Amino acid sequence: MGHPFFKSGFSLTETLVSLLLIGIVIAVIGIGLSSVLQSVAMLSNQQRVVELENFIARYVYMMGAQGSEHVDAETINRAFYQGSQVSYPKVKGITQTAVGQYFTKYTFTIEITPGKDEKPFFVYQYKSY
Repeated sequence: MGHPFFKSGFSLTETLVSLLLIGIVIAVIGIGLSSVLQSVAMLSNQQRVVELENFIARYVYMMGAQGSEHVDAETINRAFYQGSQVSYPKVKGITQTAVGQYFTKYTFTIEITPGKDEKPFFVYQYKSY
């Protein structure tokens, strides 16, 4: 019939162990891919936050050069997204304080994702007299 040293098939234990090992390998690969994709999304979002901060600073400087004192969150968000749907990150709030006679300090709160605020972002605007 068969060779005396080999079994004719796999036992139930061997089959279960092999399926368990295959499942572990698939889980490890899945976790690795998931963490890589999450890191890429987080980096992309962080890059978008830096772009928004640069945009805010330039916007405030230009408004100061024009002699305008009014800066509001909705105008900045609409200008940053150029008329398309405002998404995240976005400016959530602005506070304004006079610093001495020549400067106005703006504190911007940037909402990165819904409900998650970033640390405050400061911009100083020169007051032209």
